[in-house]
Amino acid sequence: MREVSCKVFDPFFRAADARGLPRAALLAGVGYSLSHLTDRNERVEWDAYRRFMVNVAARFTDDEIVRIGSDGLASPLVRSILVVGRVLLSAPGFYRWVVSAGGAGNLLFANVVPAYIERGPDRFALELRMAPGYPPCREFFLFAQGGFEGMPRALGLADATVERVEIPDGTRFEIRVPQRGDLRGRVSRLLTRRRDARVVASELDDAMQALEARYAELARARNEVEQQRAVLDLAYRVGHAIWGERDPGAVGAVVARSLVEVAGFAGAEVEVAAAGDAGALAAAHGDADAGEALDVDLTTHRLHGRLRVRIADAAGEAQARTLLALLTPTVALALDNAFAYRELATYQHELERLVEDRTAELAGARDALAGSVDRLREAQAARGRFFAAVSHELRTPLTLIQLAVADVEARAAAALDAAARGDLGAIGDGARKLQRLVDELLLLAAGEATALRLAPEPTDVVALVAQIAAAWRLAAEHAGLTLAVEAPPDARAVVDPVALERVVTNLIANAVKFTPPGGRVTLAVGTTPAEVAITVSDTGPGIPDELMPRLFGRFERGQGGGGTGLGLSLVKQLVEAHGGAVVARRAPGGGAELAVMLPRGAGAGDGAARPAALGPVDFGVPERDDAAAVASGDELGPAGPAVGTVLVAEDEPRLAAMIARLLSDEHRVVVALDGAAALELARQHQPHVLVTDVDMPGLDGLELARRFREVTGDALASVVILSALADPGTRLAGFEAGAVDYVVKPFDPRELRARVGAQFRMRELAVRLQRAEQLSALGTLSAGLAHELRNPANGIINAVPPLRRLLPEELIRPDTTAGQLLDVLAGCAEQVAFVSRHLLGFHRGGALELRTVALGDVVRRAHALAQPQLDGVELRAAFEPSLPVRCAPPLLVQVLTNLLVNAGQAVGRGGWVEVAAARRGDALAIEVGDSGPGVPPALRERVFEPFFTTKPPGDGLGLGLALARDIVHRHGGTLDIRDRGDRAVFVIELPAVASPAGVAAA
Repeated sequence: MREVSCKVFDPFFRAADARGLPRAALLAGVGYSLSHLTDRNERVEWDAYRRFMVNVAARFTDDEIVRIGSDGLASPLVRSILVVGRVLLSAPGFYRWVVSAGGAGNLLFANVVPAYIERGPDRFALELRMAPGYPPCREFFLFAQGGFEGMPRALGLADATVERVEIPDGTRFEIRVPQRGDLRGRVSRLLTRRRDARVVASELDDAMQALEARYAELARARNEVEQQRAVLDLAYRVGHAIWGERDPGAVGAVVARSLVEVAGFAGAEVEVAAAGDAGALAAAHGDADAGEALDVDLTTHRLHGRLRVRIADAAGEAQARTLLALLTPTVALALDNAFAYRELATYQHELERLVEDRTAELAGARDALAGSVDRLREAQAARGRFFAAVSHELRTPLTLIQLAVADVEARAAAALDAAARGDLGAIGDGARKLQRLVDELLLLAAGEATALRLAPEPTDVVALVAQIAAAWRLAAEHAGLTLAVEAPPDARAVVDPVALERVVTNLIANAVKFTPPGGRVTLAVGTTPAEVAITVSDTGPGIPDELMPRLFGRFERGQGGGGTGLGLSLVKQLVEAHGGAVVARRAPGGGAELAVMLPRGAGAGDGAARPAALGPVDFGVPERDDAAAVASGDELGPAGPAVGTVLVAEDEPRLAAMIARLLSDEHRVVVALDGAAALELARQHQPHVLVTDVDMPGLDGLELARRFREVTGDALASVVILSALADPGTRLAGFEAGAVDYVVKPFDPRELRARVGAQFRMRELAVRLQRAEQLSALGTLSAGLAHELRNPANGIINAVPPLRRLLPEELIRPDTTAGQLLDVLAGCAEQVAFVSRHLLGFHRGGALELRTVALGDVVRRAHALAQPQLDGVELRAAFEPSLPVRCAPPLLVQVLTNLLVNAGQAVGRGGWVEVAAARRGDALAIEVGDSGPGVPPALRERVFEPFFTTKPPGDGLGLGLALARDIVHRHGGTLDIRDRGDRAVFVIELPAVASPAGVAAA
């Protein structure tokens, strides 16, 4: 801090001049130049002042230093102070004013603490103590003594009597001032006051002349601003005319015409060629040969060309160049957007044509389907016979598959890894499930042909039911269900035990499938003298009313239940073959209840061949935790970066695991085993593609597809239906639900990977088109904001220096409130002007104004700008403030301000935000972390997209991080989100400064 005003050196320089001593002799070791010490507006540190006074003491005696202090009253500064004191104050009052907190003493020496002690009418004491941390200076107190002795002269009195007494950290001056004299003295003082008034009037006149000169300067500045406003107005009118067109040729014609008719050029020519085969344009207006020609480059990432204008009046060349500098970005962007719009329109036209062709194909398929209804009815009987014949033929290869799987498991199980064992188990389970379906088809075909035969025998129904329940208990626990049995000790009937086992197993399989986790499935056995009743009830959603009348029909399935729709039809057929009945009703406590009533006697039969016993795996239900299967919420991914996130919704755990492994080579895959879980996982992970089965418990795939984009908020997210249902009606329903592709089971793994990959390529194309539109809007917004912000910012910048000169120096010192406010005002205005200037150049790719500054200065400025949003938030710094960084300081301040504001809003009052920095090889890494919840992994890249925001509507435009990344990229660096321990941080990496030398102020 500079505590001493340079005004105090003038008496010593005048004394040196009077003695013929060079002024430079007093500067040895001071550390400041002579021009600095003779500048009345400058200040120096107390240590520099003490070294100066040491030089004075070496050349002047104590009495001479006292006399210099007394003669110092003749300086211009002191004379102006004495005028005020002479007119307004008495002698003691004058001394009291000089040593007061706002008096002349504190204006000259900010580190001296004065005190006034009243002794009597003409006696008092003045104590001058050094502030803590400042050593005393004996020569300073000698100089002050001389000043105190000569002060009464300002009031027309004789010199005061001053005695100097040393005290701790300072000196006390015992002062006696002479009393006012006779009439002659009073007359003298009156005349002196009149003379002083003339001096004040003269000084006021000088101030008025200075103000008139400043007013003239302001008038010239206003004329310059008016000229700039006229140029900006022309630029706005031309830009407004340009943005009315979308066709490239029309845009070129409007540009040329507007430059002539609106901007006033004699002639204008536009020649542009787009990259690739996008086309070219040439347009001209006005006189192509008049006056001087000015050429402007219109090259962008998409275009290559130029703009030429003709100036009839050479005197207006400077204004014309300024206007062209403002118009060039707008013209280039308008032409670039026009060619981009042409490409988008072409793509949209092709897409509409493809949709029309596809719609025509689907309409033809629908008509063909309607015409085949009669033929299907005629073929229904033949279909049953066909099923029976095919089923017989399928049993042999299925048996071979099961035997081969068992043989491989016996021979090589120990040599297989977990994935191979899981795949082998999936083959076995699939073969058993397919064999069950074959058996059911054979039984149904036999029932239609009245050839279904039973093998009844006396059976303990309670023991049979307990055995079946034991086989299903582990599967039920794996599904999160409770399986209970309620039965008397004994209930016997003459039934076919294998057929009854199939009946009960089918009922339990349905109950387990439709009951959500945490529910209960109950098997109850009851008896009467005539029959045995077996009831299976659950706490699931129950049977829909519209399904109840056709529940036992063939191929009838509950919504989201999956399966073939053959199970209950077969149950009805087997029960009726026993002479019994089966009914479905709502359970008393909610859910479904199916009851089988069998007579205690036996149905006729001759010992037909019995199908093998069934277990949970025959219905696709795992009996235990399976390493080859997966659970909802499991994630798989590649070893390196993932192309994107895929959500797989499939209720068969083994198939879900295999699909997930298939796609995890390139993508991050999240697994869901039902529709409701898939919807919740979509909210959490924001996947780019949904691959879903149609038939799933609870929420089916079609409803999931309808709600998927609504949940993710991503209009570009795509849905791929993966189903065994290949009929056109189901396909149409899938497309109407929002699917963009449909894959039929069984499928080739390469096909599924190719189709998912195609969706990501389509997404990438759509994202590029969307970002082109967003960046176009961002460019327009940036240019508009820059135009609106730059003029008031320049006005403030131009007004601050005159305001500093108009205000007293003592009022705007750096340690005063007014001085600090002026610094903040100037700094903020320069920040706004700099940023607005660079917003106009974002899409021109111009070079930045890079300087090497201290990182601590940049962080302090960003903290000051973000302070309103950091109220109650602790800011932590973990870096060396002098760490050099080469950047455009206002732009880097803007980036850090945005990150600090976002972090402060995330953590709220009581939280903390930390800025850390370190050099890592050839890069400088700046990290901004906080104590908030962090950015979810699924959103870590999307938050940098223009106009994407996680804030409530009205709280943000979604431009801050997009502009921040753009700024960092233009510095040759990167901005992204990385994990640091248990939290995520924003990381800025910039090229490191080779040497810390030459660090400038930010």
